[in-house]
Amino acid sequence: MRKKELEIPLRIRKLEAELKRLPESHPKYQEINDEFGRRMSGYRGEQSLKYYLSFLKEKNYFIFHNLRLPDISGEHFFEIDLLLTSPTYQLIIDAKHYRGELYFDGKFDQLIQTYKDTKKSYHCPVAQINRHQLQLKRLLETFKLPSPPIETLVAFTNPNAIIDASKDFKHFHKVIKSPSFLSKIDLFEKRNKQEILDKKQLQKLSKLLLKKHTPHDHDILAQFGIKEHELIKGVRCPKCNKIPMERTPRSWRCTKCNYTSKTAYLNSLVDYSLLIGNTITNQQLRDFLKLPTRSGAKTIFKSLNLEYRGDLKARVYIIPDDFEKILKEFE
Repeated sequence: MRKKELEIPLRIRKLEAELKRLPESHPKYQEINDEFGRRMSGYRGEQSLKYYLSFLKEKNYFIFHNLRLPDISGEHFFEIDLLLTSPTYQLIIDAKHYRGELYFDGKFDQLIQTYKDTKKSYHCPVAQINRHQLQLKRLLETFKLPSPPIETLVAFTNPNAIIDASKDFKHFHKVIKSPSFLSKIDLFEKRNKQEILDKKQLQKLSKLLLKKHTPHDHDILAQFGIKEHELIKGVRCPKCNKIPMERTPRSWRCTKCNYTSKTAYLNSLVDYSLLIGNTITNQQLRDFLKLPTRSGAKTIFKSLNLEYRGDLKARVYIIPDDFEKILKEFE
């Protein structure tokens, strides 16, 4: 039973919006692009695992995607790609969709990726899930519920990846390619037969995990030291991402791909909410979309029927958290 569905994480959406609004020549562009790539790898990995998750007995498992939970210290959070909870055990899965040759270096606790003659070093994902295992165990103890054993796996989902390791790497049993997922589940079920949580306790644990989940809604511009004036302003083409589109009497037209749309500004307003914030004034809308008149911005706000506070020139509009879902009504 899925308790938390797989969605594109907010951090990925913010990174993507940032990349679309920065020139490729910007000194921070590559750093942002690298983080975006790493996080998309995890997301694609989770997508790939959904096929194998469909073979699990639904009544036996609660499935949580992308949990961000507080450490018991209260100062830090830890992120779990995928958590399976059953009456007899729990399973933390770190999903990766890395390409090329992947080498686990046990001496320095690192994962080395070689792809197209380029080498990259990452923190060892096994060390990370071992840390998450300890953090989750400590957090569950504060719930005052029986604590089932916690198993861990790093699942590589790219079928073309080649995995190897040094002789001193001691965690082969925690690393799999996705086709081995179900056989590992069978092993865990055989190893953990004692029922620790009954149905009522399982439901309680589920509610507590969802309550503790805290999405990482941070200032993505501040993270990379980028100022708002460095962003490319204007209406972004929903088809090819060219900025700005050209305003015509009844629509916007892309000068690159010739795409036209009456509501092209909607995606750009999503960009604003991800990069700047969820409140916006008439002046801020005109500045971000490069609108020539106050009346043009007023017409957009009226069509969206957004909540607001203040009157006349001091009016501030509120962009709701589910704004992207609302926009589907306009498509």
